[in-house]
Amino acid sequence: MMTLKEISEFLSIPYEGDGTIMLSGPSEPKDASEDQLAVALNEKFFKDLTVSEAKVAVVLSGTNWIDLGLSGVLFVQKPRYALARINSLFEEAFSQSPGVHASAVIAGDAKIGKNVSIGPFTVISSKVEIKDNSIIASHVYIDKDVIIGKNALIYSGVRIGTKVVVGDRFICHSNAVIGSDGFSFVSPEGGGIEQSRKTGNSHEIFKIGSFMRIASLGSVDIGTDVEIGAGSTIDRGTIVNTVIGSGTKLDNLVHIGHNAVIGENCLLCGQVGIAGSAKIGDRVVLAGQVGVADHVSIGSDSIIAAKSGVSSNVAKGRFMMGNPAMKMESNIESYKLFRRLPRIIKRLEGLHQRFQGKS
Repeated sequence: MMTLKEISEFLSIPYEGDGTIMLSGPSEPKDASEDQLAVALNEKFFKDLTVSEAKVAVVLSGTNWIDLGLSGVLFVQKPRYALARINSLFEEAFSQSPGVHASAVIAGDAKIGKNVSIGPFTVISSKVEIKDNSIIASHVYIDKDVIIGKNALIYSGVRIGTKVVVGDRFICHSNAVIGSDGFSFVSPEGGGIEQSRKTGNSHEIFKIGSFMRIASLGSVDIGTDVEIGAGSTIDRGTIVNTVIGSGTKLDNLVHIGHNAVIGENCLLCGQVGIAGSAKIGDRVVLAGQVGVADHVSIGSDSIIAAKSGVSSNVAKGRFMMGNPAMKMESNIESYKLFRRLPRIIKRLEGLHQRFQGKS
């Protein structure tokens, strides 16, 4: 519990009203109780405030809060940023006492830093280094020659393959797999698939008798302040390493193929799939279910809309959408034309009938 004044001072957010009111955390306006901070960052929530028990709300700067029946408010200018800071203040972060659980298996030559916590049934292999203040939850497997930076938080069920290097302040959610083998195969009979892609003729594929697996000898390099969502997978490189740049965040169920290079401070939303050897610049946003083909480059500061399929290179600073992905304005224009097709066809049929009548 914190007072309104304490929250204001801690977050450097101005307040008005009774600063002594105790608050237990944020809430939706319609569900807020007397000790909760109602998050009303849009006028559409004001009606909910009047029927709830809320005494204190977060509102945009300049809001006339007296008429809302409140006893105090926090004033913010950037709603989502403010919400992130408020939520972090009340977050009940995962914690685990420092030390190694009795059921954990730690190789004799592993290096474990100060104040590291290793949970039940976790396996730490040979020549692994886990740096200070890191938390490794239960049932985690870390293969040989891995380096985990300081202040890492690795949740239950994570699997980290050999020679992976992870920077400081890494967060990895449950059941992610980092450093699995890449999906890379070749046919002894020749490149039937590659030839089919050039010619558009699928018959070339059926000439393939078998596939030979290409071994993955590389690993994965992950920068600082990276977060990996639950169930995500990152393949290790064939020879060079797959790279995830500092500050990049992956949602749940994201797949990164072998040899891919992801820049810094990117956002990859749920079910994004990036094929092998793709290169993503810095500060790129890939919305949900975006697919990126192999060997494709996406320039920095680009945004790819949800469900788009990127099959060719994207220049820096583009907003792309559709499948195949094209500039947003081009995609919208093509959609408008598509919607007009029934009317155009109807007019053409009318013209056809008129000409037939004249003949």
